[in-house]
Amino acid sequence: MRSSVFKLLQAITSANNVRNRKALAVIFILCAATKITLAQTHTIEIFQRHQLTDVYYSEGIGAGDLNRDGHADIVYGPYWFAGPEFKSKYEIYEPVAQPREKYANHFFAWVYDFNADGWNDILTAGFPGTPGYVYENPGQTSSNVHWKKHEVVSSVSNESPHFTNLVGDATPEMVCSQAGFFGYAAPDPQHPLEAWKFVPISEKVAPVPFGHGLGVGDVNGDKRLDLLTKDGWYEQPVKIDVQSKWEYHPFLFTKAGGADMVAYDVDGDGDNDVITSLTAHDFGLAWFEQIQRDDKISFRQHLIMGQRPEENAYGLVFSELHSLNLFDIDGDGLKDIVTGKTYWSHHTKSPMWDAGAVVVWFKLIRTPNGVDWRPFEADRESGIGRQLVVTDITQDGIADILAGGMKGAHWLGHSRKQVSQEQWQIYQPKKLSNHRPVIGDPKADSATFQVPGACEGESLKVLQVSGGTTSSQQMSAFSAGRWSGDQQLFWRDLKAGDQLALELNVQREGDYEVLAAFTKARDYGIVRIKLDDEKLGSTIDLFDGSKVISTGELPLGKKKLSAGVHRVTIEAVGANPMSSKPTMFGLDYIRLKP
Repeated sequence: MRSSVFKLLQAITSANNVRNRKALAVIFILCAATKITLAQTHTIEIFQRHQLTDVYYSEGIGAGDLNRDGHADIVYGPYWFAGPEFKSKYEIYEPVAQPREKYANHFFAWVYDFNADGWNDILTAGFPGTPGYVYENPGQTSSNVHWKKHEVVSSVSNESPHFTNLVGDATPEMVCSQAGFFGYAAPDPQHPLEAWKFVPISEKVAPVPFGHGLGVGDVNGDKRLDLLTKDGWYEQPVKIDVQSKWEYHPFLFTKAGGADMVAYDVDGDGDNDVITSLTAHDFGLAWFEQIQRDDKISFRQHLIMGQRPEENAYGLVFSELHSLNLFDIDGDGLKDIVTGKTYWSHHTKSPMWDAGAVVVWFKLIRTPNGVDWRPFEADRESGIGRQLVVTDITQDGIADILAGGMKGAHWLGHSRKQVSQEQWQIYQPKKLSNHRPVIGDPKADSATFQVPGACEGESLKVLQVSGGTTSSQQMSAFSAGRWSGDQQLFWRDLKAGDQLALELNVQREGDYEVLAAFTKARDYGIVRIKLDDEKLGSTIDLFDGSKVISTGELPLGKKKLSAGVHRVTIEAVGANPMSSKPTMFGLDYIRLKP
């Protein structure tokens, strides 16, 4: 009825005459009389949890049509579950429940027809450093016999390997590390079930056998996929030479390493940014905006979720983001982040290990004021493992979520519901009023991320330092805060009584409010700030017991200043009793507000 009314309205309004305008009035009267609403409806995304098993068999899960019936099936450890109902399960190999107080011998599963016989096989990767295997689909007898096992990769290291077509040839490759080298293992098309050749693309720099953070994506926009690591990215050359290393571009995305790393144009500016969790067994989720610095590709971190509720715009915090996927969940044309808590990933060693096994998707929203990631809970009981699959398992046109881990295996069936504006509004997460600003009140320039009018700490001339050493420090790697220009003036090895004097140039005489942003961390001390030997405000305690963060912009006081050179002195006063090493100080910037 609604579509018919809209078509009629369109036809009427296309003719500019009195009779049609009178008919238009009649239509509106009829709509009111029959209570037809032309108000826009809204859609919400709903997920329903389905448990395949509560037994811990694997950290990963896979999907694909294994019995050639046209329906996708689910692989979890020793079993495959037949779609579309997933009620019947069949053994791939002898099932053995894995010890939850330790770890499984099965971490990842991918479905692919390796020997081109028309039946999809299963590629697996186990505990880091152990071999990768292909389980050969026996065909029509697949429900009754165990599958033949072929060792194809002698060792698969890193806890986020990928099976994807990295180099653009006829078949996908296993992207991982091996014996300290990043690279890929490629099957021989003529003998795909025999040992694959590992092609190293890096120097011997990869952790053995573990290591967190690995991904594949086109970083530089040359239409060739590059390899992403927590410490930088390797550029795929125009022509592959298995004897040569790929060009390495260092950038510290995260110290500890998180999970899967993906390249995607988050802000819509035409170049690919990088998305990753920051620590697989701790806290943190971020996207890294691609920028140009000294005519080279660099990145600027944007924290999506940290270790405190106020570090996320919506007050969300959870730990152990050991897997991550990127998929357009709501069909708006923008890819969203899908992740969750890898429940019990380090048993009781991880913070908030018992805080709930959530699965969350973050809706990407581009606004005139920047990017927003709006979080929605998909589930709170299944959690995720080391491998998170997002695919249309029910073949209804929208993506479902599959996860396997310590809590067994689940699939989250996805549906959509049309609701009113009022219902939709209730469903939306609410922003925090006390969301912590990462660099203070002034809006930073979107290109340089420098605060307008700021005198950058790292650019101020050092007039005198009575103890310790000073340097410029790159701050983009620290996940819990943001610094103007991504740098700070770093003063280290100081002790109580030491002083650091800086030159501050004032362009014109006037009355100013003096504002500044500093760094806080567990090994930062207490300082006093002076301007021309006059104290500004009270002492500032820069201790924070968790991570390296920004203070945001702090008001230090008001002062009449003449045009010309002035002297800012930072005096080390002492240390917070809880401080581990009170020997450091960081100045982001000073800003004079008329």
